[in-house]
Amino acid sequence: MKLATSTGLLVPIVVMILFSNVGCNIVGGAFEQKPQDLQTHISPEARALIDTAFEGINPSQLRDYHMHLLGMNTELNGTFVNEGWQSLFDGGIHYIQFEVYKSASGITDVTQADAQYLARLKNLIQYMPHYGKFGLMAFDYFHNEEGQANAELSTFHVPNTYVMDTVKNNPDFFFPIISIHPYRKDAVEELTKYAKEGVRFVKWLPNAMGIHPASETMNEQLEAYYEVMSTYDMTLITHTGDEKATEAEEFQNLGNPVFLKKPLSMNVKVVMAHVASLGECREEDAAICVPGRPYIDIAIDMLEDPHYSHLLFADISALTQDNRKDNLNKVLANTAIHSNLINGSDYPLPAVNIVIQTRTLESAGYITSEERQSLNEIYDFNPLLFDFVLKRTLRHTKTGQKFPQAVFREHPYLLTN
Repeated sequence: MKLATSTGLLVPIVVMILFSNVGCNIVGGAFEQKPQDLQTHISPEARALIDTAFEGINPSQLRDYHMHLLGMNTELNGTFVNEGWQSLFDGGIHYIQFEVYKSASGITDVTQADAQYLARLKNLIQYMPHYGKFGLMAFDYFHNEEGQANAELSTFHVPNTYVMDTVKNNPDFFFPIISIHPYRKDAVEELTKYAKEGVRFVKWLPNAMGIHPASETMNEQLEAYYEVMSTYDMTLITHTGDEKATEAEEFQNLGNPVFLKKPLSMNVKVVMAHVASLGECREEDAAICVPGRPYIDIAIDMLEDPHYSHLLFADISALTQDNRKDNLNKVLANTAIHSNLINGSDYPLPAVNIVIQTRTLESAGYITSEERQSLNEIYDFNPLLFDFVLKRTLRHTKTGQKFPQAVFREHPYLLTN
């Protein structure tokens, strides 16, 4: 969009400003109801859908293995957001994206961002009819092969200490998922320290952090890292497939699930986040997979491999997003892998209402029009509850197959404490 004048940049800049101030609230949060009002203000139809979603599941066993802790109050908690994402003129679309995230997370004052984010999250949890525990994720900086952190290439950073303190102060809500880049000089030392403290889970996002899980040049350091994880029975929860929520274009192929055969070969438990539901094998990786083959097909084949039956898992986080929903049928149809699936919300993404379109889920046949109406009502009160109820409600568009109850309970091989 442009004007045929010397002020050709004016219109897109004005549009971006207007979008950041108004539009971000529409596509981000736009919540008109409060979580605490759900019990007294929800319709009978929506209440019935909620009750059905919790049927057969012991509330204490409910687990969400994929939830982000975010913040930007560096001096207070060490949290960090890339400056480029905070500037309209430097960040462009990333600035808009970050404004949407803030709106979705209930952040209205950047000076209080960490506290507001956590308060909103706890509010959503405590006013769910039932809840178990939620895995709260740290997020390490991008590091190069020399072990040096690079803030310019990092979208955000959440220190392990902040996660551990938050879990310590809220033990009824959360369990910790630390994040330690394997290229760090102190990676093995830090990993061992947290392992001895009882931490069971580690978070990676290879595309955004610059981690090659099977790098030949970093093989010695990776093997030392994997050895600690195996010794202490830790589980690696790692993004698989292409990444769209952070800056990752230069390193998209690092989300190839084939690379995870390296830690698996060393007896490390691995959770493939999102079941690798975006992207396909690239030409540069032709030696390990057929170019053009969808990553999700590779992931499913690996989940079906009996050699990995007690080692390899996948979470269903983000599968209901509009850009991933077409793969829902594929995951629902493969009942052989259901025993190795676990739940994850990927919060705050369920609160970004533009990424989950119940209209298209209905038109595809995953939910009915009546269910859609109730789900939209639930969403307005509590997007975290909505994410759970939606996943318990949706079905294969032809067979009617649903995700089994066990997906939403603590997995016997992935105990949280």
